[in-house]
Amino acid sequence: MRNTKAFKEAVAQTLTELARRGVTFAPATVEDTIEKNMIMVAERLGIQVRSAWRYFDAAAMAEHLARSRSSYEESSSEKGVGQAPRCRRSTTRSSPWSSPACPRRC
Repeated sequence: MRNTKAFKEAVAQTLTELARRGVTFAPATVEDTIEKNMIMVAERLGIQVRSAWRYFDAAAMAEHLARSRSSYEESSSEKGVGQAPRCRRSTTRSSPWSSPACPRRC
C-alpha cells in the first residue's frame, strides 16, 4: 500500500494540512495512521483498500491528528505526568515482602 501513488499523495496532503494548522508530526507517524485507517475502513466496508481511497479526506485526517495531539498534551500537563515515581526512603525493612531500598539512592 505504501508504494502506491494514492498513499503518497494522501501523506503529502495530510502533512500539508497539519502544517497549515501549525502541528508537526513525523511523516512515519502520519503514514502509519493513514495505513491503519485505510485498512480499517476497507475491512468495515468489506471492500479492497484501493477502493477505500475514495473515502479518504486529508483535512479530516489532519484535524483528527491535531485534536489527538492537543488532548494528549492537555492530559499530560498534570503534575508529575511523565516523571518517574519517587522512592520511599527507608533504611529498615519491616517485612520480607516490602520493597527493597531504592536503587537510585533517592
